[in-house]
Amino acid sequence: MSISLSLNSELQPATASGEQAVSAVAKLQDFLTEQAEATDQDGRFARDSVDALVDAGVFAASVPTDLGGFGVERLHDLTVITSRIARADASVAVAYYMHIALAWYFARVVRFEADGEPGYLPRAEWLEAIGRRRMLLCSAVAERGADYWNLATTATASYNGWVVNGHKILASVSPAATHFYCRLKAVRGEGNHLASAMIPADTPGVRVEDDWQGLGLRGSGSGSVLFSECVVPDNALMVRGPWGKRDAGMLEGRAVSGMGLNGVGLGIAEAARDHALEALTRPSSSRKRSGSAVKAAVTEMEAALTAARGTLSAALQDFDSLLLRNKPQVVTDDMSRAMMKECQLVSMTVERAATTVVDLAMRLTGGASYQARHPLARAYRDVRAAAFMPPYSPPEEAVDFVADTTLGLPEARTPALQEGDR
Repeated sequence: MSISLSLNSELQPATASGEQAVSAVAKLQDFLTEQAEATDQDGRFARDSVDALVDAGVFAASVPTDLGGFGVERLHDLTVITSRIARADASVAVAYYMHIALAWYFARVVRFEADGEPGYLPRAEWLEAIGRRRMLLCSAVAERGADYWNLATTATASYNGWVVNGHKILASVSPAATHFYCRLKAVRGEGNHLASAMIPADTPGVRVEDDWQGLGLRGSGSGSVLFSECVVPDNALMVRGPWGKRDAGMLEGRAVSGMGLNGVGLGIAEAARDHALEALTRPSSSRKRSGSAVKAAVTEMEAALTAARGTLSAALQDFDSLLLRNKPQVVTDDMSRAMMKECQLVSMTVERAATTVVDLAMRLTGGASYQARHPLARAYRDVRAAAFMPPYSPPEEAVDFVADTTLGLPEARTPALQEGDR
Protein backbone atom coordinates (compact mmCIF):
# COMPACT_ATOMS: atom_id res chain seq x y z
CA MET A 1 0.00 0.00 0.00
CA SER A 2 1.14 3.58 -0.62
CA ILE A 3 2.99 5.50 2.05
CA SER A 4 0.46 7.96 3.42
CA LEU A 5 3.00 10.41 4.83
CA SER A 6 1.31 13.45 6.32
CA LEU A 7 1.67 15.57 9.44
CA ASN A 8 -2.11 15.44 9.67
CA SER A 9 -2.47 11.72 8.96
CA GLU A 10 -5.13 10.93 11.56
CA LEU A 11 -6.55 12.14 14.85
CA GLN A 12 -4.89 10.46 17.82
CA PRO A 13 -6.29 10.08 21.35
CA ALA A 14 -4.98 12.77 23.68
CA THR A 15 -4.89 10.71 26.88
CA ALA A 16 -3.87 7.27 28.09
CA SER A 17 -7.51 6.38 28.76
CA GLY A 18 -8.37 7.32 25.19
CA GLU A 19 -5.52 5.18 23.90
CA GLN A 20 -6.82 2.19 25.86
CA ALA A 21 -10.29 2.54 24.36
CA VAL A 22 -8.93 2.99 20.83
CA SER A 23 -6.77 -0.10 21.32
CA ALA A 24 -9.85 -2.08 22.36
CA VAL A 25 -11.58 -1.02 19.14
CA ALA A 26 -8.53 -1.91 17.05
CA LYS A 27 -8.59 -5.48 18.34
CA LEU A 28 -12.14 -5.84 17.01
CA GLN A 29 -11.56 -4.06 13.68
CA ASP A 30 -11.57 -7.19 11.51
CA PHE A 31 -14.66 -8.58 13.22
CA LEU A 32 -16.54 -5.29 12.90
CA THR A 33 -15.62 -5.00 9.24
CA GLU A 34 -16.79 -8.54 8.51
CA GLN A 35 -20.07 -7.99 10.33
CA ALA A 36 -20.67 -4.67 8.56
CA GLU A 37 -21.05 -6.36 5.19
CA ALA A 38 -23.49 -8.95 6.53
CA THR A 39 -25.73 -6.58 8.47
CA ASP A 40 -25.83 -4.05 5.65
CA GLN A 41 -26.77 -6.71 3.12
CA ASP A 42 -29.50 -8.11 5.37
CA GLY A 43 -30.69 -4.71 6.59
CA ARG A 44 -30.58 -5.85 10.20
CA PHE A 45 -29.29 -4.41 13.44
CA ALA A 46 -25.58 -5.05 14.08
CA ARG A 47 -26.19 -6.72 17.42
CA ASP A 48 -23.09 -8.93 17.40
CA SER A 49 -20.83 -5.94 16.81
CA VAL A 50 -22.49 -3.93 19.56
CA ASP A 51 -22.23 -6.87 21.96
CA ALA A 52 -18.53 -7.27 21.17
CA LEU A 53 -17.83 -3.60 21.88
CA VAL A 54 -19.83 -3.78 25.10
CA ASP A 55 -17.86 -6.83 26.24
CA ALA A 56 -14.60 -5.02 25.42
CA GLY A 57 -15.63 -2.09 27.61
CA VAL A 58 -15.87 0.43 24.77
CA PHE A 59 -19.49 1.30 25.61
CA ALA A 60 -18.21 2.17 29.10
CA ALA A 61 -15.33 4.32 27.80
CA SER A 62 -16.46 7.48 29.64
CA VAL A 63 -17.24 5.70 32.91
CA PRO A 64 -14.64 6.30 35.69
CA THR A 65 -12.12 3.49 36.06
CA ASP A 66 -13.27 2.64 39.60
CA LEU A 67 -16.72 1.90 38.17
CA GLY A 68 -15.50 -0.35 35.37
CA GLY A 69 -14.78 2.05 32.52
CA PHE A 70 -11.76 3.55 30.78
CA GLY A 71 -12.24 6.98 32.36
CA VAL A 72 -12.25 8.96 29.10
CA GLU A 73 -13.04 12.62 29.87
CA ARG A 74 -12.17 14.46 26.66
CA LEU A 75 -14.67 14.91 23.85
CA HIS A 76 -11.68 14.71 21.51
CA ASP A 77 -10.97 11.14 22.58
CA LEU A 78 -14.62 10.06 22.31
CA THR A 79 -14.67 11.45 18.77
CA VAL A 80 -11.51 9.53 17.87
CA ILE A 81 -13.01 6.31 19.28
CA THR A 82 -16.16 6.90 17.23
CA SER A 83 -14.15 7.53 14.06
CA ARG A 84 -12.19 4.30 14.49
CA ILE A 85 -15.41 2.31 14.83
CA ALA A 86 -16.81 4.10 11.77
CA ARG A 87 -13.85 2.98 9.67
CA ALA A 88 -15.16 -0.56 10.05
CA ASP A 89 -18.90 0.10 10.36
CA ALA A 90 -20.54 3.53 10.35
CA SER A 91 -23.83 2.02 11.53
CA VAL A 92 -22.23 0.74 14.72
CA ALA A 93 -20.41 4.05 15.19
CA VAL A 94 -23.71 5.94 15.15
CA ALA A 95 -25.29 3.45 17.55
CA TYR A 96 -22.25 3.74 19.80
CA TYR A 97 -22.13 7.51 19.85
CA MET A 98 -25.81 7.91 20.70
CA HIS A 99 -25.10 5.86 23.84
CA ILE A 100 -21.68 7.21 24.77
CA ALA A 101 -22.65 10.89 24.41
CA LEU A 102 -25.19 10.38 27.21
CA ALA A 103 -22.79 8.35 29.34
CA TRP A 104 -20.12 11.01 28.90
CA TYR A 105 -22.57 13.74 29.95
CA PHE A 106 -23.55 11.77 33.06
CA ALA A 107 -19.87 11.37 33.96
CA ARG A 108 -19.31 15.10 33.52
CA VAL A 109 -22.23 15.92 35.84
CA VAL A 110 -20.92 13.55 38.49
CA ARG A 111 -17.37 14.84 38.13
CA PHE A 112 -18.39 18.44 38.81
CA GLU A 113 -21.27 18.00 41.25
CA ALA A 114 -20.88 17.40 44.98
CA ASP A 115 -22.57 14.33 46.43
CA GLY A 116 -26.12 15.25 47.38
CA GLU A 117 -26.64 18.01 44.80
CA PRO A 118 -29.54 17.61 42.33
CA GLY A 119 -28.79 15.18 39.52
CA TYR A 120 -25.77 13.59 41.16
CA LEU A 121 -27.23 10.42 42.65
CA PRO A 122 -29.19 8.99 39.70
CA ARG A 123 -26.39 9.70 37.24
CA ALA A 124 -23.80 8.14 39.53
CA GLU A 125 -25.96 5.03 39.74
CA TRP A 126 -26.38 4.97 35.96
CA LEU A 127 -22.63 5.25 35.45
CA GLU A 128 -22.03 2.31 37.73
CA ALA A 129 -24.64 0.28 35.82
CA ILE A 130 -22.96 1.14 32.49
CA GLY A 131 -19.55 0.23 33.90
CA ARG A 132 -20.89 -3.13 35.10
CA ARG A 133 -22.39 -3.79 31.62
CA ARG A 134 -25.94 -3.62 33.00
CA MET A 135 -27.09 -0.51 31.11
CA LEU A 136 -27.06 0.37 27.42
CA LEU A 137 -28.64 3.71 26.59
CA CYS A 138 -30.83 4.81 23.72
CA SER A 139 -31.41 8.54 23.28
CA ALA A 140 -35.14 8.73 22.54
CA VAL A 141 -35.68 12.35 21.52
CA ALA A 142 -36.64 12.64 17.85
CA GLU A 143 -40.29 12.80 16.78
CA ARG A 144 -41.81 13.22 13.37
CA GLY A 145 -42.53 16.89 12.69
CA ALA A 146 -41.65 18.09 16.19
CA ASP A 147 -38.81 20.33 17.32
CA TYR A 148 -36.74 19.94 20.45
CA TRP A 149 -38.90 22.21 22.63
CA ASN A 150 -42.32 21.11 21.43
CA LEU A 151 -42.39 17.33 21.62
CA ALA A 152 -45.60 15.30 21.56
CA THR A 153 -44.48 12.62 24.03
CA THR A 154 -45.92 13.28 27.48
CA ALA A 155 -45.37 12.21 31.06
CA THR A 156 -48.49 12.81 33.12
CA ALA A 157 -48.26 12.86 36.91
CA SER A 158 -50.18 10.10 38.67
CA TYR A 159 -50.47 8.66 42.16
CA ASN A 160 -47.68 6.14 41.48
CA GLY A 161 -45.25 8.31 39.50
CA TRP A 162 -45.52 9.32 35.86
CA VAL A 163 -47.43 7.82 32.94
CA VAL A 164 -45.54 8.14 29.64
CA ASN A 165 -47.12 8.07 26.19
CA GLY A 166 -45.44 8.82 22.88
CA HIS A 167 -43.82 7.70 19.65
CA LYS A 168 -40.11 8.27 19.07
CA ILE A 169 -38.23 7.83 15.79
CA LEU A 170 -34.57 7.52 14.79
CA ALA A 171 -33.84 5.77 18.09
CA SER A 172 -30.39 4.39 17.26
CA VAL A 173 -29.29 1.20 19.08
CA SER A 174 -32.87 0.74 20.33
CA PRO A 175 -32.98 -3.06 19.68
CA ALA A 176 -30.16 -3.58 22.20
CA ALA A 177 -31.02 -0.81 24.66
CA THR A 178 -31.76 -1.63 28.28
CA HIS A 179 -32.93 1.94 28.98
CA PHE A 180 -34.39 4.83 27.01
CA TYR A 181 -33.40 8.38 27.96
CA CYS A 182 -36.52 10.11 26.74
CA ARG A 183 -37.12 13.85 26.22
CA LEU A 184 -40.80 14.76 26.78
CA LYS A 185 -43.40 17.13 28.18
CA ALA A 186 -44.10 16.65 31.88
CA VAL A 187 -47.72 17.46 32.77
CA ARG A 188 -48.60 18.04 36.41
CA GLY A 189 -51.74 19.97 37.31
CA GLU A 190 -51.75 23.26 35.42
CA GLY A 191 -48.01 23.30 34.78
CA ASN A 192 -46.08 21.84 31.86
CA HIS A 193 -42.31 21.41 31.74
CA LEU A 194 -39.65 20.13 29.38
CA ALA A 195 -38.25 17.04 31.08
CA SER A 196 -36.15 13.91 30.67
CA ALA A 197 -37.08 10.45 31.88
CA MET A 198 -35.04 7.28 32.18
CA ILE A 199 -37.32 4.43 31.14
CA PRO A 200 -36.21 0.77 31.43
CA ALA A 201 -36.80 -1.23 28.26
CA ASP A 202 -38.69 -3.89 30.21
CA THR A 203 -41.28 -1.39 31.47
CA PRO A 204 -44.79 -2.57 30.49
CA GLY A 205 -45.96 -0.54 27.51
CA VAL A 206 -42.53 -0.06 25.91
CA ARG A 207 -42.38 -1.46 22.38
CA VAL A 208 -39.27 -1.39 20.20
CA GLU A 209 -40.41 -1.63 16.61
CA ASP A 210 -37.01 -2.48 15.06
CA ASP A 211 -38.45 -1.04 11.83
CA TRP A 212 -35.42 0.86 10.53
CA GLN A 213 -35.24 0.77 6.73
CA GLY A 214 -32.68 3.46 5.98
CA LEU A 215 -30.91 3.96 2.68
CA GLY A 216 -27.69 3.84 4.67
CA LEU A 217 -26.61 3.08 8.24
CA ARG A 218 -28.71 -0.05 7.87
CA GLY A 219 -27.23 -1.75 10.91
CA SER A 220 -27.70 1.15 13.34
CA GLY A 221 -31.05 0.02 14.73
CA SER A 222 -32.48 3.53 14.29
CA GLY A 223 -36.12 2.52 14.36
CA SER A 224 -39.20 3.58 16.29
CA VAL A 225 -39.99 3.16 19.97
CA LEU A 226 -43.53 3.37 21.31
CA PHE A 227 -44.46 4.25 24.88
CA SER A 228 -48.02 3.34 25.81
CA GLU A 229 -49.21 4.02 29.36
CA CYS A 230 -45.71 3.34 30.70
CA VAL A 231 -45.54 3.97 34.44
CA VAL A 232 -42.19 5.14 35.82
CA PRO A 233 -41.38 6.22 39.39
CA ASP A 234 -41.29 9.87 40.36
CA ASN A 235 -37.49 9.94 40.62
CA ALA A 236 -37.09 8.66 37.05
CA LEU A 237 -38.06 12.07 35.67
CA MET A 238 -35.97 15.26 35.78
CA VAL A 239 -37.39 18.65 34.88
CA ARG A 240 -35.20 20.54 32.40
CA GLY A 241 -37.07 23.82 32.07
CA PRO A 242 -40.36 25.52 31.23
CA TRP A 243 -42.40 24.02 28.41
CA GLY A 244 -42.24 25.64 24.97
CA LYS A 245 -39.45 28.10 25.84
CA ARG A 246 -36.42 27.91 23.61
CA ASP A 247 -33.59 28.09 26.11
CA ALA A 248 -30.25 29.10 24.60
CA GLY A 249 -28.47 27.49 27.54
CA MET A 250 -29.46 24.07 26.22
CA LEU A 251 -27.56 24.69 23.00
CA GLU A 252 -24.37 23.72 24.81
CA GLY A 253 -25.44 20.10 25.21
CA ARG A 254 -26.74 19.90 21.66
CA ALA A 255 -23.52 21.38 20.28
CA VAL A 256 -21.37 18.94 22.24
CA SER A 257 -23.42 15.99 21.02
CA GLY A 258 -23.31 17.16 17.42
CA MET A 259 -19.58 17.87 17.47
CA GLY A 260 -18.57 14.36 18.52
CA LEU A 261 -20.89 12.80 15.97
CA ASN A 262 -18.58 14.18 13.28
CA GLY A 263 -16.30 11.28 14.09
CA VAL A 264 -18.65 9.08 12.06
CA GLY A 265 -18.18 11.09 8.87
CA LEU A 266 -14.45 11.31 9.39
CA GLY A 267 -14.14 7.55 9.88
CA ILE A 268 -16.16 6.85 6.73
CA ALA A 269 -13.89 9.16 4.74
CA GLU A 270 -10.68 7.66 6.12
CA ALA A 271 -11.78 4.13 5.30
CA ALA A 272 -12.89 5.16 1.79
CA ARG A 273 -9.55 6.79 1.10
CA ASP A 274 -7.71 3.66 2.25
CA HIS A 275 -9.88 1.45 0.02
CA ALA A 276 -9.05 3.64 -2.98
CA LEU A 277 -5.30 3.63 -2.35
CA GLU A 278 -5.33 -0.13 -1.86
CA ALA A 279 -7.15 -0.59 -5.16
CA LEU A 280 -4.70 1.67 -6.98
CA THR A 281 -1.60 -0.04 -5.58
CA ARG A 282 -2.83 -3.61 -6.02
CA PRO A 283 -0.54 -5.47 -8.47
CA SER A 284 -3.53 -6.53 -10.56
CA SER A 285 -4.78 -2.96 -10.94
CA SER A 286 -5.05 -1.72 -14.51
CA ARG A 287 -5.19 1.95 -13.48
CA LYS A 288 -2.10 4.01 -14.21
CA ARG A 289 -1.09 5.80 -11.03
CA SER A 290 1.07 8.14 -13.07
CA GLY A 291 -1.92 9.52 -14.94
CA SER A 292 -2.82 13.15 -14.31
CA ALA A 293 -6.49 12.37 -13.65
CA VAL A 294 -5.60 9.83 -10.96
CA LYS A 295 -3.11 12.20 -9.36
CA ALA A 296 -5.63 15.04 -9.36
CA ALA A 297 -8.27 12.85 -7.70
CA VAL A 298 -5.82 11.59 -5.06
CA THR A 299 -4.75 15.16 -4.31
CA GLU A 300 -8.35 16.34 -3.97
CA MET A 301 -9.07 13.39 -1.69
CA GLU A 302 -6.09 14.23 0.55
CA ALA A 303 -7.04 17.92 0.64
CA ALA A 304 -10.60 17.13 1.69
CA LEU A 305 -9.41 14.79 4.44
CA THR A 306 -6.94 17.37 5.70
CA ALA A 307 -9.69 19.99 5.86
CA ALA A 308 -11.98 17.67 7.79
CA ARG A 309 -9.31 16.51 10.24
CA GLY A 310 -7.85 19.94 10.86
CA THR A 311 -11.19 21.66 11.32
CA LEU A 312 -12.56 18.97 13.61
CA SER A 313 -9.35 18.75 15.65
CA ALA A 314 -9.25 22.50 16.27
CA ALA A 315 -12.92 22.60 17.26
CA LEU A 316 -12.55 19.68 19.66
CA GLN A 317 -9.66 21.50 21.31
CA ASP A 318 -11.88 24.58 21.69
CA PHE A 319 -14.68 22.53 23.19
CA ASP A 320 -12.50 20.56 25.59
CA SER A 321 -10.88 23.73 26.90
CA LEU A 322 -14.36 24.83 28.00
CA LEU A 323 -15.85 21.51 29.01
CA LEU A 324 -12.98 20.38 31.22
CA ARG A 325 -13.17 23.59 33.27
CA ASN A 326 -16.91 24.18 33.58
CA LYS A 327 -19.98 22.42 34.90
CA PRO A 328 -22.64 21.51 32.34
CA GLN A 329 -24.88 24.42 31.36
CA VAL A 330 -23.06 27.18 33.24
CA VAL A 331 -21.61 28.97 30.21
CA THR A 332 -23.40 32.11 29.06
CA ASP A 333 -26.12 32.06 26.43
CA ASP A 334 -23.78 33.84 24.01
CA MET A 335 -21.12 31.19 24.57
CA SER A 336 -23.71 28.45 23.99
CA ARG A 337 -24.64 30.09 20.69
CA ALA A 338 -20.96 30.34 19.75
CA MET A 339 -20.52 26.63 20.49
CA MET A 340 -23.52 25.77 18.36
CA LYS A 341 -22.27 27.93 15.51
CA GLU A 342 -18.85 26.26 15.61
CA CYS A 343 -20.46 22.83 15.79
CA GLN A 344 -22.60 23.48 12.76
CA LEU A 345 -19.80 24.93 10.66
CA VAL A 346 -17.54 22.01 11.51
CA SER A 347 -20.36 19.57 10.73
CA MET A 348 -20.88 21.19 7.33
CA THR A 349 -17.14 21.01 6.61
CA VAL A 350 -16.80 17.36 7.63
CA GLU A 351 -19.95 16.36 5.73
CA ARG A 352 -18.78 17.99 2.51
CA ALA A 353 -15.26 16.61 2.86
CA ALA A 354 -16.42 13.08 3.63
CA THR A 355 -18.85 13.06 0.71
CA THR A 356 -16.11 14.31 -1.60
CA VAL A 357 -13.65 11.67 -0.41
CA VAL A 358 -16.14 8.83 -0.88
CA ASP A 359 -17.09 10.01 -4.37
CA LEU A 360 -13.45 10.30 -5.42
CA ALA A 361 -12.60 6.94 -3.87
CA MET A 362 -15.29 5.28 -5.96
CA ARG A 363 -14.01 6.90 -9.15
CA LEU A 364 -10.45 5.84 -8.36
CA THR A 365 -11.52 2.29 -7.55
CA GLY A 366 -13.64 1.91 -10.65
CA GLY A 367 -16.81 -0.01 -11.45
CA ALA A 368 -16.21 -2.64 -8.77
CA SER A 369 -17.17 -0.05 -6.16
CA TYR A 370 -20.64 0.21 -7.70
CA GLN A 371 -21.48 -3.33 -6.63
CA ALA A 372 -23.97 -3.29 -3.75
CA ARG A 373 -21.76 -5.36 -1.44
CA HIS A 374 -18.60 -3.32 -1.99
CA PRO A 375 -17.46 -1.34 1.10
CA LEU A 376 -17.42 1.87 -0.94
CA ALA A 377 -21.01 1.34 -2.06
CA ARG A 378 -21.96 1.11 1.61
CA ALA A 379 -19.88 4.19 2.38
CA TYR A 380 -21.63 6.06 -0.45
CA ARG A 381 -24.99 5.44 1.22
CA ASP A 382 -23.82 5.86 4.81
CA VAL A 383 -22.12 9.20 4.30
CA ARG A 384 -25.34 10.74 2.93
CA ALA A 385 -26.93 10.41 6.37
CA ALA A 386 -24.84 13.34 7.63
CA ALA A 387 -27.24 15.80 6.00
CA PHE A 388 -30.00 14.60 8.32
CA MET A 389 -27.97 14.33 11.52
CA PRO A 390 -28.40 16.44 14.67
CA PRO A 391 -28.28 19.17 15.68
CA TYR A 392 -30.07 20.54 12.60
CA SER A 393 -32.49 18.95 10.18
CA PRO A 394 -33.72 20.15 7.73
CA PRO A 395 -30.51 21.87 6.54
CA GLU A 396 -32.04 25.34 6.16
CA GLU A 397 -32.27 25.58 9.96
CA ALA A 398 -28.48 25.38 10.13
CA VAL A 399 -27.99 28.00 7.43
CA ASP A 400 -30.39 30.38 9.15
CA PHE A 401 -28.72 29.95 12.53
CA VAL A 402 -25.15 30.39 11.30
CA ALA A 403 -26.01 33.44 9.19
CA ASP A 404 -28.23 35.06 11.82
CA THR A 405 -25.61 34.53 14.52
CA THR A 406 -22.87 35.98 12.33
CA LEU A 407 -25.00 38.97 11.36
CA GLY A 408 -26.28 39.54 14.88
CA LEU A 409 -29.91 39.17 13.87
CA PRO A 410 -32.52 38.54 16.60
CA GLU A 411 -33.66 35.34 14.90
CA ALA A 412 -30.43 33.72 16.11
CA ARG A 413 -31.55 33.75 19.73
CA THR A 414 -32.47 30.08 19.71
CA PRO A 415 -33.11 27.83 16.68
CA ALA A 416 -35.75 25.17 16.38
CA LEU A 417 -33.34 22.20 16.32
CA GLN A 418 -35.71 20.17 14.21
CA GLU A 419 -35.68 16.49 15.15
CA GLY A 420 -37.85 14.69 12.61
CA ASP A 421 -39.42 14.94 9.20
CA ARG A 422 -41.80 17.78 8.57
